[in-house]
Amino acid sequence: GSGGAPASAPVAQPRAGRRLIHQPPRCTEMPTYNFKRLQIVPSSSDLIDVVLSRTQRQTPTVVHNGWAIARIRQFYMRKVKYTQATLHDKLGGVLESFPKVDEVHPFYADLLNVLYDRDHYKLALGQLRAAQGLVDKIAKDYVRLLKYGDSLYRCKQLKRAALGRMCTLIKKQGPSLAYMEQVRQHMSRLPSIDPNTRTLLVCGYPNVGKSSFMNKVTRADVEVEPYAFTTKSLYVGHTDYKYLRWQVIDTPGILDRPLEERNTIEMQSITALAHLRAVVLYVVDISEQCGYSLEQQAALFHSIKPLFANKPLLVVCNKIDVRPFEDLSAEEKALLDGMREAAAQSTAGSAAGMGDGLG
Repeated sequence: GSGGAPASAPVAQPRAGRRLIHQPPRCTEMPTYNFKRLQIVPSSSDLIDVVLSRTQRQTPTVVHNGWAIARIRQFYMRKVKYTQATLHDKLGGVLESFPKVDEVHPFYADLLNVLYDRDHYKLALGQLRAAQGLVDKIAKDYVRLLKYGDSLYRCKQLKRAALGRMCTLIKKQGPSLAYMEQVRQHMSRLPSIDPNTRTLLVCGYPNVGKSSFMNKVTRADVEVEPYAFTTKSLYVGHTDYKYLRWQVIDTPGILDRPLEERNTIEMQSITALAHLRAVVLYVVDISEQCGYSLEQQAALFHSIKPLFANKPLLVVCNKIDVRPFEDLSAEEKALLDGMREAAAQSTAGSAAGMGDGLG
């Protein structure tokens, strides 16, 4: 119309019931990664050696006298294209096998952040992705130049320049590749915790009987190797109850002191734990043999309680053979009752309302 916006070309509207091609279907399930099977990341020099020797083996190697110039150009173009394709695939393999921070389960995303700082991790992956695009661009530019190569010598020099530039580019990615390999080695040692399965999280001060509980409850496949989880460790075991598999996680050194005394890294590892779908067992040693008074144990319980809001929470009194429940003073019973009420509230807030809060 006059004076109005210029008439734009008609936009093809997607038909009802059809999805636009470029929109991938939304996944509701988060992808689960097996960190033990991540692809090994080669160093930059290894990558260059592998790619160049493969190009040498998989493409023709001899230019015969009397070849037409078109055939000579084709011969060298093939080498440039093959090198580019191999490099593209190798870098693509590395990029595909590593988890994307935004896609993994929040438990693992927090864990990655604690261990390697997600910004550094994203940066290294981003640099490798950029290098992949640059390799393609270099190959495209030189293949275009090769089309106009007017002699055997010119074509050969163009091929050398193309492969040389690709190799220089990969050499510059040395630090990123070395960093990703370190991350891969570290990730393969992460605890095999499945964030989506039923979980029992056992917490409390040291020596209240958490590990003994775990050794009794879980089968012989308790992984009692300390896992690096910040500088502390996590023990993971499995048990079957009413034909259902549960994973039991003992948290020595993580949930055993008040939140105020923690540094940022420890706080992040705790928030990672808070992402698990878990029932929380808080073990209290009522005999006080563990070296912490009931008052201290109650204070710790109330300080970590907010982390487990709306999760079934049970307070478990241990070592009652050493000091029977009846022998407790009125104040101590009041402390336990306070914990029981708090646990009952948290449990009531969770979708699975699990009975009374005191085990």
